[in-house]
Amino acid sequence: MSHAAILVVEDDSDLRDALCATLNIAGYSADGARDALSALEHLDRHPYSLVLSDVQMRAMDGHELLKNIKTKHPDLPVLLMTAYGTVQKAVQAMREGAVDYLVKPIEAEALISLVQQIVTEQSAASADFIAADPRSREV
Repeated sequence: MSHAAILVVEDDSDLRDALCATLNIAGYSADGARDALSALEHLDRHPYSLVLSDVQMRAMDGHELLKNIKTKHPDLPVLLMTAYGTVQKAVQAMREGAVDYLVKPIEAEALISLVQQIVTEQSAASADFIAADPRSREV
């Protein structure tokens, strides 16, 4: 079981609740935010391992949220999701720093598998390795 904290940003409350429940059942600590502005407030108050955000939202869309997150939290992985995916938008999102771009509807198993992969990679990248042998330290 992972204790990684995930922020789910989705303006559809039913879908947000379902995504949070799915992630909670899988052993993650999932918080929901109704829009990008409340997501930024969450990020100022709590550390997260991953942000899962819808693209189509009012006031600030997922791409703008991604840019804001990458400015303040450059190492925080952001996974975007949309019902209106195109290859062009996915490529744009990846260039802006998204770790992946999912098209709704999203299967629970596929979501959990991808989240596990991202969180594991994030943990490995931030792990401190200890080496006693001088040659190992050089590596």
